Amino acid sequence: MLLEENGQEAVFLELPSHKQKNQLSDLLGQNPQLTEDKNVHRQVYKTKLIGFDKQQKNKSSKAFNRQEVKFKDEITAQEYTLDLLSYEGNNGQFFVAEPGSKTPRLIPKPTDASQQLFQYNDGLYILDTKTLQVKALSDEQARYATFQRKKDLPDLGIENGRILYWAKQPNWSSDGSTIAFMSNRDQIETNHIGVWIHDVATNQESKVYETDNVTPHILGWTADNRILINEYNHGGGTGALVAIAPKTKQRQELVSGDFIAQSDDRQTVLYTKRNSTDADLYALNTSTGTSELLYQLPAEESLGTGQVDFSADGTRIAIALVNRKTGVESLFVYNLQNKNAKRLELPQGKTFYGRMTVKWVGDELAVPVESRNLNLQNSTSETLLMSAF
Repeated sequence: MLLEENGQEAVFLELPSHKQKNQLSDLLGQNPQLTEDKNVHRQVYKTKLIGFDKQQKNKSSKAFNRQEVKFKDEITAQEYTLDLLSYEGNNGQFFVAEPGSKTPRLIPKPTDASQQLFQYNDGLYILDTKTLQVKALSDEQARYATFQRKKDLPDLGIENGRILYWAKQPNWSSDGSTIAFMSNRDQIETNHIGVWIHDVATNQESKVYETDNVTPHILGWTADNRILINEYNHGGGTGALVAIAPKTKQRQELVSGDFIAQSDDRQTVLYTKRNSTDADLYALNTSTGTSELLYQLPAEESLGTGQVDFSADGTRIAIALVNRKTGVESLFVYNLQNKNAKRLELPQGKTFYGRMTVKWVGDELAVPVESRNLNLQNSTSETLLMSAF
């Protein structure tokens, strides 16, 4: 997994393979008492940080420290632990959740990487990596009271039951002033979910969007600080990309289709639009509202939407393609400026590693793959560096 690029160096974190996860499962099966050890994964998973020199094309191990950060639930006083890895980067200390631990993903504030947002037990928290202190963003008293109220409500009689989503899919605005998230805290009687915002300066939260007919998913923010949402209509099986202005709550439909990815500068969105037999890949400029057709998928191909990335400058994209007839997997690479396209096939015997995604490293692509092994439990993974143009 690519963590960051420090000028000439790219830093990768090695993640557990299927084989290692199977070994851990066997270890716990043979020694049930080890389930009480929260660090038992370290007996199997060997954490590695790897630095890659993009110019010299060589790699080296990077030193890191393990950090334990403890924090308490303000209502129950139950203590929780964040298991973190830290190392010195060009821009100071870099923190990441330890692979195999129960630590959630850290989401850095766009304007201050020392402020790391994370979600735990449905609440939102900020880790200050300078002080290693954790602050709850949500109203913990209200969250606990709502959870208790949910338990007193009658069963809905549906498969998934009644679920409280206090804060899901948190996403920073580009200026770091606001966090958008999903919640049904005011609609637990119906399980109806809406879009809320948390104002970092005032610590206040408010609902900015809801609709009865579709399920919304937060995708990100536009460059002009509107919340980008994918609306999905289960009845019609259709999707739409919409932008919501948090202050006015004004809704603007940008395009119909299904969201895939957004560029780091928040200017471009990849989406698919289905026709009678297959789907076409488009790029939307969220500032101008114009769309560009990038690729028309033939009937035998499908997009691997879990394997997609924009280059750092937002001018190039890479996305996985899978040929359903031949099984051949490849990357479709497209330059949005000069309209050049290229296809990169994976080496024979390799398949995309689903838990990680392709990443641009300068002008090349770091591609996570695993061996095509009929015994998935014993398959191993690696990262290939592929030349894009």
